Amino acid sequence: MNGKIKLFTDSASDLPEIFRQRFDVGVVPLSVIFGNEEYKDGVNLSLLDFWRKMAESKELPATNQANPHDFVEAFEPYLNDGWTILYIGISSKLSGTLQSAHLAKELLGTDRIHVFDSKSASIGESLLVITAAEMLQQGHRLSEVLRRLEQDRATSGAYFTIDSLTHLVKGGRLSKTQGLVGSMLKIKPILRITREGTVEVDDKVRSTKKALQTLVAKAQAHKLDFAERRVAVVHSYGAEAEVLDELRELVQKELKPREIMEGLIGPTVGTHAGPGGLAIFF
Repeated sequence: MNGKIKLFTDSASDLPEIFRQRFDVGVVPLSVIFGNEEYKDGVNLSLLDFWRKMAESKELPATNQANPHDFVEAFEPYLNDGWTILYIGISSKLSGTLQSAHLAKELLGTDRIHVFDSKSASIGESLLVITAAEMLQQGHRLSEVLRRLEQDRATSGAYFTIDSLTHLVKGGRLSKTQGLVGSMLKIKPILRITREGTVEVDDKVRSTKKALQTLVAKAQAHKLDFAERRVAVVHSYGAEAEVLDELRELVQKELKPREIMEGLIGPTVGTHAGPGGLAIFF
């Protein structure tokens, strides 16, 4: 890598292990809280452990941002060793984690830390991390990488559908009445990550088949050349294999992307989506 640039993200990116190892990406963990127990995401709580606990828990877990000290601890050894740091983080509208990274930069008193707001989460964040890693490996300068990240962020999209409204009600995103009516009508909400990096309900459909078609149609509406892009087909735990296959086939047929990547949603998005969720990120 050129001029020793160390790439970091946070655990909210759900960065698949294969990419984490291939590009030696540092991951700063957020915390997940079940009742009185606090866990470090990906450190002493694996993805599968999270989903198992989630299924057993009556209350929704809470996620807690990484604090400035976590970033200082992660960054300092690399700074001392002469590295420059590029940290690509979860949307500042979804977590205070990015603000913690800015505070860590101030505490360390250096201009060798670059903090980039993905304005996304989960695999939407990972897609930017992978692009940056590939460019750094090819010897691109940091300024070129940052310019490309800004372009990709401006044209990115994320749409997901959830299996049940229970978790949105538990998390206070929907009222009990809205949840009850929606469940009776078998409504599948389509959520999206907005340009500003917030999550909102974008549409409502009546069946899984219609939900899958809508996810792909929403991506098509962006009018991008997907032949130049990587599209991620992502699920939360408990999504049926055949439904996942169906979504992958639809993406291949309608979008014809350069590459289809797959991933599993982790605690940060999974807490609100619940099990059986499906998403596409690009």
